[in-house]
Amino acid sequence: MPIRLDERLARIASLVDYGTVADVGCDHGKLGYYLIGTDRASAVIATDISEGSLKKARELARDNGVSEIMSTRLGDGLSPVADREADTVVIAGLGGDVISEILAGAAADGKRFSHFVLSPNTHPEKVRRELIRQKYRIVCDDAVECGGKRYTVLKAEEGEQTLDELRMLFGAFYDESDSFEKVAAQELEFKKNILSRHYDAELEKRINLLESALSNARKRRNK
Repeated sequence: MPIRLDERLARIASLVDYGTVADVGCDHGKLGYYLIGTDRASAVIATDISEGSLKKARELARDNGVSEIMSTRLGDGLSPVADREADTVVIAGLGGDVISEILAGAAADGKRFSHFVLSPNTHPEKVRRELIRQKYRIVCDDAVECGGKRYTVLKAEEGEQTLDELRMLFGAFYDESDSFEKVAAQELEFKKNILSRHYDAELEKRINLLESALSNARKRRNK
């Protein structure tokens, strides 16, 4: 059975290219099945805290004859997956605070994985900080429009990296992005309008950071 992914999941799938994949919070298992069907994964470990979701993932695997290479496991975060058992860990559809907690919990349990593909709904800066803290290097830091919303999609591999505060906040490669200037300029205008009516120190700080990032992006473009 062919599976059609939305723009966000399609971008995530494009960043997976080999080996065993752990799909954390797999929902109905569509991403894992797609990765197997397109030869982007040789095996999938689909995990979720919901037995109902895992049942649907198991049915999808069984009905399409891939149960031997697409297993399901009940559990929170990466607790059902052993150290190095997966080559790539995918986590999408959760807030950045939750994803960073999952990564921190796995590290506390002594678990390492070669690659992460992560798409936080909120606070991508928290995910970046945790990856850098654990000595992972961000190799892709992209934005995808899906369902009228803008989502961050990250890929990281083992290796040390240093990011300044602007790259932590706006993306490891924000100044190379074709869309960053437009999005940042819109946010800047919106926040300046709010600040003009009501002073807030944190809002002013965000405005200053946006202005610095926009200046850097424009300088790079005009080189």
